[in-house]
Amino acid sequence: MRITLGECILDINVEENERYYKNERNITEDCQCDGCENYELAVEQVSSEVSKMFKQLGLDIKKPAEVYVNCSDNNILLYGGFYHLCGTMIEGKSAWEIVSKTKKSMVSHLNEERMFCIGKDFRIFFQEDCALLSKDFPRPCIQMEILAYSPWVLQKQNTYEQQI
Repeated sequence: MRITLGECILDINVEENERYYKNERNITEDCQCDGCENYELAVEQVSSEVSKMFKQLGLDIKKPAEVYVNCSDNNILLYGGFYHLCGTMIEGKSAWEIVSKTKKSMVSHLNEERMFCIGKDFRIFFQEDCALLSKDFPRPCIQMEILAYSPWVLQKQNTYEQQI
């Protein structure tokens, strides 16, 4: 199915994504850190626009390949992470920009202006390079990276909030 999100035109195999994610484990089945546990609960409260986009792509929002907390302020966490999708990019480019490159290393920067906003708290972009790709994930594959502002919803102290 051809889908346009922001500047990206994608050819996504929605049925294959749904089939894969139906059997995939939730993030907290592999990681019980506070960040992952909070993300799994907080995504139940995302906007209808975000839910609709995940459904359109055939993804389960509770099953990212990776999710992590970048920072926390007033019990709002900034999450980064990514999901894998069966499909290809017809048009578009990654929001990661190479700042410097040597034979041994590469430094890149995330250009948030290249990300597609879904509501006020969720941004995405797509890229062809896939990190942490499971060997049983259907091919061809692309990666959807996210930046998401989510509330702290666990019934305990926010372990990411800076203590002064």
